[in-house]
Amino acid sequence: MKIKVCGMRQAQNIAEIAQLGVDYMGFIFYEKSPRYVGTSAPEWGQKGLNLCQKVGVFVNHSLEFVIEKINLFQLDLVQLHGSESVEFCHNLRLRASQIEIIKVFSIGEDFDFDELNEYKPVVDYFLFDTKGKNLGGNGVTFNWEILRNYDNEIPFFLSGGIDIQHTEEIKQLKGLNIHALDINSKFEVSAGLKEVEKIKKFMELLSL
Repeated sequence: MKIKVCGMRQAQNIAEIAQLGVDYMGFIFYEKSPRYVGTSAPEWGQKGLNLCQKVGVFVNHSLEFVIEKINLFQLDLVQLHGSESVEFCHNLRLRASQIEIIKVFSIGEDFDFDELNEYKPVVDYFLFDTKGKNLGGNGVTFNWEILRNYDNEIPFFLSGGIDIQHTEEIKQLKGLNIHALDINSKFEVSAGLKEVEKIKKFMELLSL
C-alpha cells in the first residue's frame, strides 16, 4: 500500500516529506483551495522531488490548462477531482500518453459503483473521497464498508479525512484493491504545511 501526501506547496516541507519515502506528492491547481500551489514551478523547490511521483490535482479545468501544467511542473500523474467526462479523460490520454490518470468519485451511502464502468478504459486509478460540499476535498471519512460493493477491477486511492488513528481500521480493509492512501488535512500544522513526524509515525504504524 502506497502513500500520497496531498496539498503540498512549501519547498522545505516538500523536501522533508519526500525524504520519508512517500510514493506520491499532490499539488492542487484548484484556485479556490486553501492549498492552491500557485503558478510558479520554482517555488516548489526541486530538492527531493525525484524521490516520489508528482500528482497534479485539477477540478473542471480545461484540457489545455491541464496540459500546460503537466509540462510546466513535470507532472507524473493527473488527478481529476471534478465532473470530468469520459471523453475528457480519453482526450487527456491522447494528448499526454506518458501521464497516469486518477479519476475521483465522491462516495455517499447511496453511491452506485456502476457509474465507474465507462471510465475504466480511460483511467489508471480511481480515487474514492467523501461526498461533501467542497470539490477539493472535505476532510472527513466516509463509511469504508461501502467499498465492499466495488468490483476492485481498477486499483484505487483511498481518501477523505484519513488520520493517524485510522491505522487499525485501514489494516482491516483486506481484499480491497487499495493502491494508495491519500492523506492531507489531518496531517497539517496549517493549510499546505504538513507535520513530518506525524506522517512518519503513520507510516510506521502501517508498517510501510
